[in-house]
Amino acid sequence: MKLLIKLGLLHGDPEEEYDCFADNTHNSHLYDAIGIQNVYLGQYQRIDGSLVEGPSLSHLVAKNNKDLDMELKAKLEHTIAKMNVMVERAENGEAYDQLIAESNVEGNAIVQAAIDGLVDQTKSIERVVSALNLDQIEFEGSDSLDNPTAVFQ
Repeated sequence: MKLLIKLGLLHGDPEEEYDCFADNTHNSHLYDAIGIQNVYLGQYQRIDGSLVEGPSLSHLVAKNNKDLDMELKAKLEHTIAKMNVMVERAENGEAYDQLIAESNVEGNAIVQAAIDGLVDQTKSIERVVSALNLDQIEFEGSDSLDNPTAVFQ
């Protein structure tokens, strides 16, 4: 998800949104972030408002490192809050492709804040992997995200 959202902003290209036909990219990004949180917490809220819960990564992490668990939960909430700003903006008439347009400084800042939240929470997720001694996991990078200046060369 981080790759898709960042590339659109880096390129300033409205065609980089991935729900362009429905103009729903803002919601796609929000619900991707909520999905990450749901997996970590082992829960999700049904359409009727009821909560489905089960064993969670959060409980496992908290057993090993309560502070790290609290840190990641806070970062997940922060990212969702930034995504909600993006959604609110889109629902009030400024579609995602307009937010990422090269000339939209304020819109770019809103999308960048959501990206920054994803990047920050990823650092904590990497620490969770380490805390759980999951040495076999590899994080795949991106040439354009790891070196953004290469995009425009």
